[in-house]
Parts: sequence; C-alpha cells; structure tokens
Amino acid sequence: MQEFLLILKGDGMNHLSPNELQNIMAEYKAWANKLGDQYLSGQRLEETGALLTNKEEGITTDGPFLESKEIIAGFFLIQAADQEEANKIAMSSPHLGLYAIEVRPIAFPKMK
Repeated sequence: MQEFLLILKGDGMNHLSPNELQNIMAEYKAWANKLGDQYLSGQRLEETGALLTNKEEGITTDGPFLESKEIIAGFFLIQAADQEEANKIAMSSPHLGLYAIEVRPIAFPKMK
C-alpha cells in the first residue's frame, strides 16, 4: 500500500449553518470508519499561519490566507494500492463538492 495526501482546497464549509456542519461531520466520521485501515489521519487547518520562502527574507505572509486563490482548508492521509484507488477514495469523500480535492502520492515511505 502507498500513502496519499488528499488536500482540501476552497472555503467549502464557511457558509454552512451549524446544523449543516454537524451533518457533514457525521458523514465524514462514517466515511472514515468505512475506510478502516486505509484512513490514516485528517485535520482541518486554521486560516492563520506563515508562508516562508527563504532564510534571508523570513516570513513573506503572516496569514490569514483568505486572499489566496487556493485556500488549503485541510487534509486527509490515506493508504491505497495506487493512484486510481486513491482517486476513488477521494471521489467517495463527503467533502467533495464542498471542496476540490487534490490527490497526491507521498514520495517516500515512513521513517521509523
């Protein structure tokens, strides 16, 4: 099995009501449970942070990053046999539609 990072892009849940947020969280938990061992982790990201470009210039942007064209809202780390299976897992995510999901293979195996 190979690891893949599913990157959630957009501001998908910013417009949802508390009830809608609760529903999507229930769908997310059911989806993660259904994936079982293929689901490794996932997390929502805060809108603040820092963008570092090089050692000489230091902090280029000190968030929030809402002015960005591609807001990265969160991620999931999964295991799949190959890119095709990882894409199918992403297609089954309840977050697809609220967010665009970029599916990227992890280049190196985990270090122990």
